[in-house]
Amino acid sequence: MVERLVEHASGRRIVAIDRADPPRPWVETSTDETSARGLVETHRLDLMTDVLEPALEGCDTIIHLAEDDRRRADREIAGRMADRVLQAADAVGCQHLVLQSSALVYGAHNNNPVPLTEDHPIRLGDGLAHAMIKADLEDRAVRWSERSGATAAILRPTATLSENESSWIGAALRAAAAVRPEQVDPPVQFLHHDDLVDALVLAAGQRLSSTYNVAPDGWIGAETFRALRGEADVRLPLRLSNWRLRAAKALANRALLDDLEPYVRWPWVVANDRLRSYGWTPRYTNEEAYVAGTTSPLLSAISTQRRQEVALGAAGTVGMAAAGAAVWALRRTIR
Repeated sequence: MVERLVEHASGRRIVAIDRADPPRPWVETSTDETSARGLVETHRLDLMTDVLEPALEGCDTIIHLAEDDRRRADREIAGRMADRVLQAADAVGCQHLVLQSSALVYGAHNNNPVPLTEDHPIRLGDGLAHAMIKADLEDRAVRWSERSGATAAILRPTATLSENESSWIGAALRAAAAVRPEQVDPPVQFLHHDDLVDALVLAAGQRLSSTYNVAPDGWIGAETFRALRGEADVRLPLRLSNWRLRAAKALANRALLDDLEPYVRWPWVVANDRLRSYGWTPRYTNEEAYVAGTTSPLLSAISTQRRQEVALGAAGTVGMAAAGAAVWALRRTIR
């Protein structure tokens, strides 16, 4: 994030706050090392306990990325952390906030339109804790904006991953897809971290003020997704399919599946037209992002581009599996 901000800083001061001393790639990659060092201040602070105002003094925009990224994140902690940031923003006269939320807040429902636009309401109920936390943070940001007269841009990325990192939701969705009914094939999306960073930088630089979905163009259909995951497109009769599903769930990590099943059963893909209208363009397709962020012993020795070519080539042949393959797939599932 900081590295990309340095590229677009135009002499503006950048303050980076984290609980640990951050790496400094912006120094090594900058064409002007002295300038890069002078642009960026780093502060080792805990948003929950430390005084933030001295570090933020003079800042006119805050990009709030901090979150508890555990599977069972604490809503109260996340809210308190955001409130302390917003209180500090008031104290120093900050006039713009960029909040990283999630497309999970739309909820996964069988009657969701494909794709979802930003005008679609949040429909969560008593669902996924992570999505409920993000919806709560959005509400806090909107109320802060209305109270202070400042602007707020709320970004809702889809499942995000890249070569060296995967959001827990991205990793969980990859795994949970293996324990859904055979008859369920919702479209899926995957966003590369580089494209998310570009969106955040754009929202900060242009002082955007609204809600924006962040996702590649389009989505991945059932056949392509099965090919990317290295599966044959084998369909079982309903009774066998239900039996296979029960067996897979019995063997799966329940902590992974809790509250996540609707997101692999029903569609929640989003449209990116609003963000694109401000000049944001994704560098990676859904398929490229998925392949880049998915490690496989078979594919790790070849390049990301070649892995995608192999996977997409397989998508054209997955429908040719023989009946014997169905038996093998079933046995593999229940072993």
